[in-house]
Amino acid sequence: YPTGIVLDSNGYLFIIDSYNHRIVASSSSGFRCIVGCSGGGSTASQLSFPQSMAFDSYGNIYVTDRNNSRVQQFTLQTNNC
Repeated sequence: YPTGIVLDSNGYLFIIDSYNHRIVASSSSGFRCIVGCSGGGSTASQLSFPQSMAFDSYGNIYVTDRNNSRVQQFTLQTNNC
């Protein structure tokens, strides 16, 4: 269940898939999960109902993780796109 989308400076689409607890990104080969790929939870690599996301000028991703009451920071691995 997508709750939001974000475009980065290169035109890639990022989808906040809240009910599946993940962030999905477009790439030249299609779509792939980039955060929360192992399901919902509270570990550093998991999300629980993410609501929004943003980028900083260094390419870091910030995700509001609603049910864990936190904002998480991730580094986008561009060499895998």
